[in-house]
Amino acid sequence: MNLRTSLVALGVFGLTSCSEAPREPGQATESASDDRPNILLIIADDLGYTDIGAFGSEIPTPNLDELAFQGARLTNFHTARACQQTRVMMMASSGVSPALEIRPRLVESNERANRLSLDWATLPELLQDAGYETYMTGKWDLGLEPGYTPATRGFDRSFVQLGASASHFAEVLWGEESFYELDGERVEYADMPTDFYSTNYYTERMLEFLRSNDGDTPWLAYVPYTTPHWPLQVPEDSLDRFAGAYDSGYDVLREARMARAGELGVVPPGASAADFQPMAPPWTTLTIEEKSEFGRAQEIYAAMIENLDTNVGRLIDHLRETGELSNTIVIFTSDHGASSSDHGHSTRQPRQQGPQVPDFIDNRFENWGRPNAFVDHGEGFAEAATAPLKGYKGTHSEGGLRAAAFVYFPSEVAQGEVNDTFMTVMDILPTFLEIAGTEHPGAVNYKGRNINPIRGRSFWPHLTGRTETVHQPTDVVGWTQGNGGALIQGTYKIVRQQVPGGAVTPEPWRLYNLVDDPGERTDLATELPDLVRNLAQEWENNWR
Repeated sequence: MNLRTSLVALGVFGLTSCSEAPREPGQATESASDDRPNILLIIADDLGYTDIGAFGSEIPTPNLDELAFQGARLTNFHTARACQQTRVMMMASSGVSPALEIRPRLVESNERANRLSLDWATLPELLQDAGYETYMTGKWDLGLEPGYTPATRGFDRSFVQLGASASHFAEVLWGEESFYELDGERVEYADMPTDFYSTNYYTERMLEFLRSNDGDTPWLAYVPYTTPHWPLQVPEDSLDRFAGAYDSGYDVLREARMARAGELGVVPPGASAADFQPMAPPWTTLTIEEKSEFGRAQEIYAAMIENLDTNVGRLIDHLRETGELSNTIVIFTSDHGASSSDHGHSTRQPRQQGPQVPDFIDNRFENWGRPNAFVDHGEGFAEAATAPLKGYKGTHSEGGLRAAAFVYFPSEVAQGEVNDTFMTVMDILPTFLEIAGTEHPGAVNYKGRNINPIRGRSFWPHLTGRTETVHQPTDVVGWTQGNGGALIQGTYKIVRQQVPGGAVTPEPWRLYNLVDDPGERTDLATELPDLVRNLAQEWENNWR
């Protein structure tokens, strides 16, 4: 039985028998049995739009590319501007402001203690209710306290880094306290494997969890890798894997990426390389030292992405060997656009707010990429990974919000498709519920908590050829940061950047038609003031 037949049996297409007993919200039917598909959700961290081969990269990513080319590549998939916000939208299918509880940073480590409110049922909780086993390895970033960690928010098995960032090795980075947990129990740095490297170890743990499955129960495997988030670090044998590959600089790389993305058909319609205006200074104006530094950082960044691809290959090989791949939906994306920070560079200061580098960090050039180094690849290489889209991580421009994404499930999803339909991370939760043959319970008392309804829409009917779109023209999606943010309705987008301090008058809203101008070059605000006013009011009322 294929997935489409299974969903018909579950009544997803509305073909239920009149004699069938009504189903409680959030509960799968009895017929939703063993042949429901598994779900593998892989999230990269700080990955740029063209950082994998299937979207234009020169970095070898054969495993990701095979899945992408045999699936549907999504060129209009939107996340949030930063890590935590995306995870809130994905796990709760909510806007960020109502669901994220802002809390003081921890004094010792300066780690943020924000958490996902209990007023939302999470994706793994709901899939547990539907009879799925739920596994997670990787970055959580949605709460550090008991009751807010993966072990109590719906995951049967988990090995996680609870905080926002950490060394990719078993090294103390932000303080003595470890934020790693195995099934709800803290794992101290001293108890970590000596050969720990985040991407490798998260994969190994996920393979362990998958092997524990009885083969009769469908599962969700959520793997939010921390690659290639700073600090840029790779195992010793990969340090020089890309030596000299980026000596020509980010301007040359940007042009090559855009050309290749155009050949692959993943440059959004209407985006033009001709009018792309980079923020980074031209490569030719940098000093020899600056060129050496940024080129070296990009080499390490590329090695991290290649390692990520290798580990995705390990997961896929396991599914092939066990015969599970044909019944597993694979979804891959990033949590936002590429990072533009340049932590660790001796000749430039970070262009965006970042953590204070601890005294024990060794950022001598010859030590870059190793366990106690702390660097990032900078604004120019970030733009090379997001162009011709404007901006990068931390902005509400399309380069910050739009991420490379694909869905692999050849029996149901058209192979080789390039899909430019608007979708968001909020849509992941309702999509997975539909695949599981269940639904969100709505605004009810759930496990002793009053929970809120979701805002996303399932993209499964669209990807399986049953609907033309995912969102209706009247649907809106908004993002906020202080007095800045963005909102998309139909083809139009308003956006303004946050003004520091929050008390000063915010900058005016800008308006773009994303169909004609995904690069956000032509501001239509003065031509369509009524539309700007209406969208701004919608943002203020429902997304602020």
